[in-house]
Amino acid sequence: MPHDRPRRRRRRLFVLLLAAIALLLWWCHRPPPLVIGTFNIREFPGETTDPEAVAAAIAELDADAFSVQEIEDTRVFLEVLRFLRAPTGRHYKMALAPSCRGRKSRERLNLGVVYDAARIELAAFRSLSGGEACPTGQPPAAIALLRPRGGPPLALASVHFTSGGDPKDLAAREAQWRWLVDQLPRLEAEFGAPVIVAGDFNSTGFLEPDHHERRMIDGLLEAHDLALPTATIGCSEYWRPNRTSGPYVASLLDHILLPSALASSRPEVLGMCAALACAPQQDAPPGYATISDHCPVRVALHP
Repeated sequence: MPHDRPRRRRRRLFVLLLAAIALLLWWCHRPPPLVIGTFNIREFPGETTDPEAVAAAIAELDADAFSVQEIEDTRVFLEVLRFLRAPTGRHYKMALAPSCRGRKSRERLNLGVVYDAARIELAAFRSLSGGEACPTGQPPAAIALLRPRGGPPLALASVHFTSGGDPKDLAAREAQWRWLVDQLPRLEAEFGAPVIVAGDFNSTGFLEPDHHERRMIDGLLEAHDLALPTATIGCSEYWRPNRTSGPYVASLLDHILLPSALASSRPEVLGMCAALACAPQQDAPPGYATISDHCPVRVALHP
């Protein structure tokens, strides 16, 4: 009947309004994306390191959890993390393990995971390659099981692969990559959560598409259904091929490795790498001496 039409129209409008309200409530209450990062803070603290500048770099990273490498003085690093609580609201805590890569004249370096305890609970942590020397074919590595409040658990591993561009270094890294991808299914089963690996992979040949190292990495990603979103960031580190003269050039060494099923945003590189757009520099880049030769890297995971 004609007089039923306005009633049906009002009913449809009411249903649409309820659906819109439900969608808005869901959007407002769903957890925000979890930001994961990595930062090799060169031999922290070195002779020229400025802890306040390092704190500013971590504040810019603004990650919920991030892997770190080359932490020598854990006490000073903890002071940096505590300093960040007031200006950032982050309640950063750390879980670190000694590197299995020995040092003769200085204290052993540490690597591991930093997490915001206001948002994430640390459920477990252990080294993946402990001892006085790294097992053959393994890099220094450690893993943390993280339980975000309001989100599913995940495991975050920190790694530090062998550096260098000589054939023996490339062969060592290839063995480390193969060890890592073989471990991932076991670690996922052990922790009951997807495993994300973030760290310094020292992939010196990555920016050359035809380089053996790049082809090897691409092949492993495809074979094991893994994603490397950081392949697109352009660079993550500066170095000087001639240590006493000549330009500083950029390379891409730091990565975040994900299961392909995990959705993520476009990754970001920060610090001097972003400021200089990875361009060669005649003089030392800003922060190179006071922070690190590496730049912070981050990616957001979407539920």
